Amino acid sequence: MIFSYPFSEHILLTATSILVLTLPGLVWILCFKNDGRDVAELLGDVIGLSISSMAILGMLFFFLGWRFSGGLIVVLLVVLVIMALYLLIKYRANIQLIHLWWLLGTGLVLVLVITFRFYQAKDLIFPAWVDSVHHVLITQKIIDYGGLPRTLAPELDVPLFYHYGFHLIAALFSLISQLEPVQAVLWFGQVINGLVVLGIYRLSKALWRKTIPAVLAALLVGFAFQMPAYYVTWGRYTLLTGLLVMLPAMGVAYELLMNGFSKERVARLLVLTAGLALVHYLALFYFGLFLLSLVVERFVAWYRSRDPQEQDRKLIFKRVMPMMLSVLGGILVALPWLLRMLIAQSSQVGVQVVLPNAENLNAYQYILYLLGPTHNYFLMGAALLCLILVWWQQKSRGMAFWASMMVLMSLPWGLRFGPFRPDHMAIVLFIPAAIVLSYGWVWLCGELQRRIHLFLGFAVLVVGVFGMLGWGIWQTRNVINVVTILADQSDWIAINWIEDNLPTDARFLTNTTIWQYQTYRGVDGGYWILPKTGRFALALPGLYGYGTTEEKAQWVDWMERASVVHACDDGFWSLVKDARLSHVYLHEGKGSLQPNAMVACPNVEVVFQQNGIWIYEILATE
Repeated sequence: MIFSYPFSEHILLTATSILVLTLPGLVWILCFKNDGRDVAELLGDVIGLSISSMAILGMLFFFLGWRFSGGLIVVLLVVLVIMALYLLIKYRANIQLIHLWWLLGTGLVLVLVITFRFYQAKDLIFPAWVDSVHHVLITQKIIDYGGLPRTLAPELDVPLFYHYGFHLIAALFSLISQLEPVQAVLWFGQVINGLVVLGIYRLSKALWRKTIPAVLAALLVGFAFQMPAYYVTWGRYTLLTGLLVMLPAMGVAYELLMNGFSKERVARLLVLTAGLALVHYLALFYFGLFLLSLVVERFVAWYRSRDPQEQDRKLIFKRVMPMMLSVLGGILVALPWLLRMLIAQSSQVGVQVVLPNAENLNAYQYILYLLGPTHNYFLMGAALLCLILVWWQQKSRGMAFWASMMVLMSLPWGLRFGPFRPDHMAIVLFIPAAIVLSYGWVWLCGELQRRIHLFLGFAVLVVGVFGMLGWGIWQTRNVINVVTILADQSDWIAINWIEDNLPTDARFLTNTTIWQYQTYRGVDGGYWILPKTGRFALALPGLYGYGTTEEKAQWVDWMERASVVHACDDGFWSLVKDARLSHVYLHEGKGSLQPNAMVACPNVEVVFQQNGIWIYEILATE
């Protein structure tokens, strides 16, 4: 459990996460003259640049065949610390008291949000749901290999085609903090979740150039909206990491287009784009839609302008071309890994038009579920009204266009770009919703101040903010869906016992169940045997789908049979023999095979039994 760590250990872990997430980006920011961004904006850029630079370095080492050693990591960190200290001392005259107050205020907000994320995840022993299992496996393999491995063998003999940004920084955090990957992913994942508020602030401030709407947008995301807090129940730590890169990238792209060219902005956008392509390709798709929205809005604005100079092609070239060339440069940097991913998933790539019919009614209901619960419907509804207002603001129509596209693509019918689904769009609607809602609310309060009374506008602003935040905190305090908690403290004890007492070549029969798209998943702590201990278990991580056709068919056959076995019968012994299994892992109340079915099972001996967990050794096959 996250809160089980001593306070002193929380401090050390926090310092480690700051070290991992800020050093490269801090050096970058200190090397260039500030263009008017405040401390919170700079911190958002620092984190995005740090993640991007580490992802790019990881890819470089992969294709050059190099590995990271403990000594090399220490040298790189020491060099970055020395460079950061030197630059801070060199430019200390530019550091004013207002900057320190900004840093203190930003830090306080982040501490509150991250603490709330820890509270929301307080009941977790393992990271929740299905994706978390392969996140931990990849993180462990990066540590074992000293970089990005070509395959996940011997634990899971499949090539690594996955976007790896989160896993790389989680592995670095695990190495420095000395937390094992299961704990590191869970702890660090909550920090990543809390830091999204910085990205929201960064983008909002770039759009409006006003502090109050940006602060309100960040607070709404941190405390009121259901997403991204709900991501903890899915283990969507990779997408969260992608958002930490995407939001600063959106901010600098908007600044390039609206405020003009600078070499640092172009370079920053290039690095952020490259990092985003390596960290999460779904977030890259969101970013691409945002860029399209900006470009279309600008061309329409220039075409409709009465000022001939605004229609000058040279002006279009000066504003649009640097942004697009910078993005293209970032894609080219990441292209080697992007091609590796595209080749592996080429069968899922496509464009289709989906018409409304009875078949996608369930998908429509699922989208509605994702946009809830009740308090979130109110927030989303208010944001939709504010979106109308934003469409009337000349400089923010690009944002309004993007928000509208995201809403339309969240519907289960219309134009669909595979492998992305409507629910993938719906779960990030909190980004445009928070930004337009905060802007609209502040605008409304400003109108009340101007037209009626200064105090009325201020009172509505304060009451509205505290009302939304208070309601949101209360409704999301228990945000985790208990269905997604597959393993608990008793599983943790049992799996640690396996790690300490059983041979590394032990092979486990574990309960499985059908999941989605004809794939299978585990139902209990048996799902965590392979990523945590390295021992084979029939409940394989979801990445088994990357195996060869023959391997995948074999694994699916075993998991399908494991999902229906319910007794010590011929089916049980056939599966044991075919999969060469040596042990059985059962959790009372979970799965088709239960301990009471094993009471009279011959050639099977109980070797562990505690708190509802039963582990059997298979002495011989019938």
